[in-house]
Amino acid sequence: MLKWSDAKTIQAELEKRWQSGRILQHVLAQDDLFPLKISLKRPQNSEINTNFSEIFAWIKSLKEKSKQNLGHGYELVEKEIHHRQSGRNVIPTHVVIPTVQDALRLLKKEREAKWFGELTKMIMTEWPILSEWVFEHPIKVLEIGEEWNQIVAVLKWFSGHHRSGLYLRQLDISGIDTKFIEQRKSLFTKLLDIVLPEQAIDKNNTIFELRYGLQMKPIRIRFRLLDPMLLAQGVSDMEIPLSQFAAFSPAVDRVFITENEINGLAFPPVSKSLVVFRLGYGLDVLKFIPWLRDKDVYYWGDIDTHGFAMLNQIRHFLPQTKSLLMNETVLLDHKKLWSDEDKPVVGELTKLTGEEKQLFVSLQDDKWGKGVRLEQERIAFNYLVRDLDGLSVL
Repeated sequence: MLKWSDAKTIQAELEKRWQSGRILQHVLAQDDLFPLKISLKRPQNSEINTNFSEIFAWIKSLKEKSKQNLGHGYELVEKEIHHRQSGRNVIPTHVVIPTVQDALRLLKKEREAKWFGELTKMIMTEWPILSEWVFEHPIKVLEIGEEWNQIVAVLKWFSGHHRSGLYLRQLDISGIDTKFIEQRKSLFTKLLDIVLPEQAIDKNNTIFELRYGLQMKPIRIRFRLLDPMLLAQGVSDMEIPLSQFAAFSPAVDRVFITENEINGLAFPPVSKSLVVFRLGYGLDVLKFIPWLRDKDVYYWGDIDTHGFAMLNQIRHFLPQTKSLLMNETVLLDHKKLWSDEDKPVVGELTKLTGEEKQLFVSLQDDKWGKGVRLEQERIAFNYLVRDLDGLSVL
């Protein structure tokens, strides 16, 4: 099959510019995108004699779907070439899309472009400060579509109620179920950071409620005291609000962190130690516990790319953290218990030790198979006891 540019190729090139938002940006800014020139992959001089009939059909097909023939779409730009055997020939080298209207008609996106224009007019009338964001994210504007009326209503409420101290479910916004906000926190974070004054935003906080002065359900920390000498009236297993945990400051030298609940409940006795568990990706809350900075901290996670990402995360605010049972030996010793990691972490982690980084990269590169994963709860309990042997197990 001869791989020369055809009408579908031209449309595909335009589609790329549509998906990138570039065409809609032109709709807003009327910049110099159009007339748009697109090079054609065309026959070489050496092919003219051997493929003359195919070349003739190719040119005919391009002309049939051109603006010269249909009255809209692309215009052909041709060049005369000279061949020693076939003489003079005219070959299309480029197409030119004269106007954005021609592009939209080729893409069958005229209705979407009109809808985009109506949406941007509404958004910028209400919030002109969002003009730059709209220009940078035109496809997102279209995807949001009819929800913009609700989004604008939410932005108005926050603009008129700086740091209200209310729970999210208490917000009284006509026609808005507060789940609408909960499900779109990422989008609202971007928009509120633009429309609200600086004093209404706590930019040091990534938690939505705290960032914009809302009340939130208290974060609770689940932990067990591992030293019988530290128990409060015989109580070892507790769950208390984050603020109380921050003020708790128990007489421990070591803190173990593990996600799995059973791991936390079954963790063996260790002198002057406690184990925190069931935090998941909520590890960031530990940055608000000042007394942790002076403790020996151990993190026990899954041996997969996400486990190492969480270890990397905690080291940003507790750099002294050591990994527990997260090494190649443990992984290979439990080969029969491996499972699959669906969406491995991509990119580099900067807070890993050399040995940890080597294992992380090996998992990324599928050294032992695609998406190899060893969940922490599948590790034999005697491995934990063995690794704790030097930590004064009682």
